[in-house]
Amino acid sequence: MSTHPKPSEILLIGSSPLASASEFFTTTSRALPDRLRQIPDGETGPRSNFIAWQHPVFPITIVQPRWGGQPSAESAAKKYTLEDINLTGYDDEAIASYSTFRELKASGTIAPDVRFQVSLPTPLSVVRGFVEDDGVCEQVAPLYEKRLLQALQRLQEQVPPSELTIQWDLPAEVAALEYERGNTDDRYWKAYFSPVKAGILDRLSRLAAAVDPKAEMGYHLCYGDFAHQHFVQPPDTELSVELANAIIKNMSPVHPIAYVQMPVPKDRVDEAYFSPLKNLKLQETKLFLGVVHPNDEAGTKRRLEAAQAVYLNIAGVSTECGMGRTPPEELGSILEICASVTG
Repeated sequence: MSTHPKPSEILLIGSSPLASASEFFTTTSRALPDRLRQIPDGETGPRSNFIAWQHPVFPITIVQPRWGGQPSAESAAKKYTLEDINLTGYDDEAIASYSTFRELKASGTIAPDVRFQVSLPTPLSVVRGFVEDDGVCEQVAPLYEKRLLQALQRLQEQVPPSELTIQWDLPAEVAALEYERGNTDDRYWKAYFSPVKAGILDRLSRLAAAVDPKAEMGYHLCYGDFAHQHFVQPPDTELSVELANAIIKNMSPVHPIAYVQMPVPKDRVDEAYFSPLKNLKLQETKLFLGVVHPNDEAGTKRRLEAAQAVYLNIAGVSTECGMGRTPPEELGSILEICASVTG
């Protein structure tokens, strides 16, 4: 039996297998009373598969063939403008879900102090995810960033920032750093700029500056969840710790960071995986660990115990990634385990 105190909070990364925002808000609020400080809308429907719904934002002539695109030499040579990039729709989705969130809060289903969480991809994730040509990426990335920040501004005008949490999802940033380290040779993850780490931090700074001071802001350091597999199996938390430290150092002067989240593979119940956490410099930022795996309460407890043997200041737990690709029948197990290992 663990002698360490239980973490007190649960972070829901973003997506879910449920049919509607109302169902997700209600299900999670009832299953996890007093454990949630923010709740996403479940990213239901087309949004359940992260950025897949964003490819219509771009001209089909620059979208990768894997997404049904038709890139050509002519499209690579073209000069693109903002008119070539469609609206992202993130603001429309958030504003509609907030209306449901507000009604459920008024009825008492959602606790009064819980924030409405909006999980957003970075432009790097979306542009690198859909556009193969590096030169085209360099052109359209600032344009997509402008569209995304337009959406962020509008949703912050419609959702009171004092009730809002903005979470930045960083799979492409993590993957680009792993590519630079030689841990993957999949060019899909290669950054189109250099130096990679400095370029990442510069881009994150611009995003952070656009978040209202009254809104909370957090980061999901993602290793991917396609077919429940990581794009790179992390050998330990070293890269996550290095990235978290750099984000905290560089973003905190721009906007306070409420939390960072790190994944934990199911088979890593050993202290060696968590050893780099000794070097984590959180300041006022909370740490959430993705130790929760469905139908594995014993393993979840072992992962948490191994982490706490190295680093005690763990605010809460989460799944490794969003639950949009999780079978609906596993959601109950996940929520039960979350409740069991926190208190």
